[in-house]
Amino acid sequence: MIEFCERNFLSGMTTSNFYDFINTARLYSMNNALRQIDSFIAQNLLQIAKEGTLPLLTYEQIQTCLQCDNVKLREIDIFHIAWEWLRHDTQHKEKYAVSLMSNIRFPVIGPGDLVERVQTIDIMMKEPALRDMVLSALNYHVVPHSQPLKNSVNTQVRYSFERLVSIGGRQIHPHPGLHDEVFVFEERITANSLFNRKELTLLPNALSHMQIVVFSNFLYVLGGCTTQCAHGESAVNSVLRYDPRFDLWHTIAPMINKRAYFFAGVLNDKIYAVGGKFKDGSLPTGERYDPVTNTWTAITSMPSAYHAHAGAVFGGHIYISGGYSNNHFTPDLQRYDPAARTWEDMSPMLSPRGWHVMSVVRDKLLVFGGCTLNANQQALPVLQSECYDPSTDQWSIIAPLSISHKEASCVVYDGHVYVLGGYNVQTKTGQKMVSRYDPVSGTWQTVGPLPQSKTGVGYCVLKLPGGQFLNVDND
Repeated sequence: MIEFCERNFLSGMTTSNFYDFINTARLYSMNNALRQIDSFIAQNLLQIAKEGTLPLLTYEQIQTCLQCDNVKLREIDIFHIAWEWLRHDTQHKEKYAVSLMSNIRFPVIGPGDLVERVQTIDIMMKEPALRDMVLSALNYHVVPHSQPLKNSVNTQVRYSFERLVSIGGRQIHPHPGLHDEVFVFEERITANSLFNRKELTLLPNALSHMQIVVFSNFLYVLGGCTTQCAHGESAVNSVLRYDPRFDLWHTIAPMINKRAYFFAGVLNDKIYAVGGKFKDGSLPTGERYDPVTNTWTAITSMPSAYHAHAGAVFGGHIYISGGYSNNHFTPDLQRYDPAARTWEDMSPMLSPRGWHVMSVVRDKLLVFGGCTLNANQQALPVLQSECYDPSTDQWSIIAPLSISHKEASCVVYDGHVYVLGGYNVQTKTGQKMVSRYDPVSGTWQTVGPLPQSKTGVGYCVLKLPGGQFLNVDND
């Protein structure tokens, strides 16, 4: 009954009269209502500031707002709200300035705003502690390639949500060509929502068959093809990094080798690229990127050259499965130990395959799709799915795919494994369908078609800023 009364009590609260509700709630010790009022203030800070009622907030109330993790405002706006409150409280401005501003996530403010809208406020440069906050944030922006290693609460936006994201790819029909769009999907992946994707940004150049890795929520795009080539003739060694906080692309040091149809993953704060193909053939080589120095270093090569393989990072090792090597698709499984700098042959898959996908789920490595060759060197779909247990070095068969996915993409999202698009070896056409695997029940479901059939698309899960940052609904 009390909760019902408090809900009705707060139903008439607005940004113009919220303080009257605070006084009433305090008078009658309505603690739950006071907590809801604090949340209301945090979610309506900008409007409160615009209406000139910000000075009514106590130090404790503004401090609570600045400590809130889900304020749907840009950090520069939150900073100016904090400064506006301090500016009106001339008596305690110096007393409260450092403690309030310590809640501002200055690295999430762009360098231009830091210089033009933060440094220009006198107290921010005169007070040593405040000046250090600003200079530290500017230093963070000066060396962008090392930012993934400086991940902290202060480098993250306050309000974000995870989404499935697609990058680039090669369309087969009806309009052959490479794509540069980066799309974001709705929270729930359904047949309808696959068509309701929205454009997030554009690649600097159209790409397909590149590798995508997410490192501290930075999106890295490595290598790939820049034309509709069939054998990696247009493979590049470029590496791009997308920062969703600022919607910015940054070019980092290129790989040593040009690569397409390869594997890349993150291990021990380094990015690894293994195998692949370029105009002169397949590659046995691998290399490692260090974000501290912004450099690539060669690692021990694989025993043979491979392309069209799949890979995964698990338990401090890199696993590479299958692929095309020595004129055939292989069942090989190899494991790289970065400490020993050695490759080790593990138990091979039960079916040779290439152009397949691989993912880590519940301490197991799962392999799906791809193709192999018959005696006449014609492609055959591989529908059999396999599960590898690293603790026993053994493979087992799990539920097969119902449709062919070659050159597809794979991502673990919301507790399920999604195999998306690619090429349908059975029909010799582009594959639009999305297959979803439930690791709990061990069953497949065909979700529905994508708007276009594309191969070599990069998919990942990325935290995207919400609120005023992005025109993507957070349902």
